[in-house]
Amino acid sequence: MTRHLHLRRIVVLLAVLLVAAGCSMPGRTTGPLTITATFKDVGDLVVNHSVQVADVRVGSVTKIELTPDFKAKVTMSVKDVHLKADAVATIRQTSLLGEKFIELRPCDPSGAHQDQGCDPNAGPLANPGAIRDNHTSQAPELEFVADAAIRLLAASALPDDLATLVKTGSVGFGGRAVELRGLVDDLSTISGTLADQTSNIQTIIDGLDKATGTLAANDPALDQLLVNLSNTTTVLANNRDQTVATLQALTRLVQAQDQLVFDPYLQQVDRQVKEVDAIIDTITKGRGEVGTLVDWIDRFVYQLPKGIPQDFAQVYGWFVTCPGPDC
Repeated sequence: MTRHLHLRRIVVLLAVLLVAAGCSMPGRTTGPLTITATFKDVGDLVVNHSVQVADVRVGSVTKIELTPDFKAKVTMSVKDVHLKADAVATIRQTSLLGEKFIELRPCDPSGAHQDQGCDPNAGPLANPGAIRDNHTSQAPELEFVADAAIRLLAASALPDDLATLVKTGSVGFGGRAVELRGLVDDLSTISGTLADQTSNIQTIIDGLDKATGTLAANDPALDQLLVNLSNTTTVLANNRDQTVATLQALTRLVQAQDQLVFDPYLQQVDRQVKEVDAIIDTITKGRGEVGTLVDWIDRFVYQLPKGIPQDFAQVYGWFVTCPGPDC
């Protein structure tokens, strides 16, 4: 009897555990907010798949049912994430072979999503709430992309286009195997050269990064410089006539200086330059005699004290250069 009682208790305990597991499966997330969204096709989405906001799991799919117009209506149990009435729901996939999930996000008309029908004055999403039909979508999948490609290739005009492409390719590449191999070799050489210069390229990039950082740090000074340049160009533009008149006056001053200062004395300066040139020429021709004279004076000054020891003498000398060619 006691044994049967123990078995009965174990069965009851297992039943309780099963009921609890049915109410809250491992990894399942629920919340107080109930949201529905209708999609044209949900693909492999099933009950208990996750509902995410910004890649954070905030709820789970609780029901998927077919509508009278043959669409899929999905019911979600979600935490209170303060969504607006114009929120967007998208069916995505965690990876190429991963499971589906529903992404909820605010309506975004910017270039990142280009959502239509966003209402900046939209209130909070009601509970229970429904995502608008024009705000639901499914991210492209590999099978859908492949199907679209097959449909494109199956178009009636495509065989002619393929024939044209093949013919053009044969004309372009036919008989040019050597050139193509050379092109591949050149590309290999270029890529190898770039690989060898990786450190230098990194140094250049680091230098550019430091330069841009320095410019960014001096952004107020650069702004002031641009303001100063703008003010300077504005002043020059406003005083253009005065600047031109000043340059014309300076030109007239230079012309008057040439006429009043340099021109009257041009002949005199030319004559003096010629005279100096003649003197230098004469000195150049008589440099041998000047050297002899300097040597004689050096010997005379050295020998004179020896002729009158311990005394002094007054010596007079006259030096005349030889004017004739036979000196």
